[in-house]
Amino acid sequence: MNSAFVRVLLLLLAWLTFSSFRLAPGDRPPEMAVLYDVRGAFVSAPPTVSRRLVTETDRLVDEAIRATFRATLLPRAVLTVRILEVKRQEYIVGGRFIAKVSVDATAVGNGETIATGGFNVSSFALQAEHGDLALARRIADRISFEFRLQETGPSTLATALFPRF
Repeated sequence: MNSAFVRVLLLLLAWLTFSSFRLAPGDRPPEMAVLYDVRGAFVSAPPTVSRRLVTETDRLVDEAIRATFRATLLPRAVLTVRILEVKRQEYIVGGRFIAKVSVDATAVGNGETIATGGFNVSSFALQAEHGDLALARRIADRISFEFRLQETGPSTLATALFPRF
């Protein structure tokens, strides 16, 4: 029993030591290590993708960019969003819409590609005409989450009373 207690104690001490170790980036806070100030976005897609999906995604991403306020000066970037493919799966009631999306972030200062990534999103809609809108909302939400858009906006009475978790 004594050796089991010592082993658990050593394991706990090792866990505490390793979990408190962090590598912080140079002069920026850790939460802003790879954060850029997104100043614009361009959404494109092949002709097989509906025009409504492209325009709605462009509108929602643009709204998120315009609503974002940063207190500190960050390097500026623009996004190129490509909706590569859209699939639809029919169900008895409604359908599932799936989109494959690619995003490139380009630095405004020197034109270099900062980051490239891709993701898949899906949404469910009861009616086919609402599928594009739901899918556009999911794409814009994912881009907003990844690039931290709309998180540091100016505070209002509504945000003070009902903070976003």
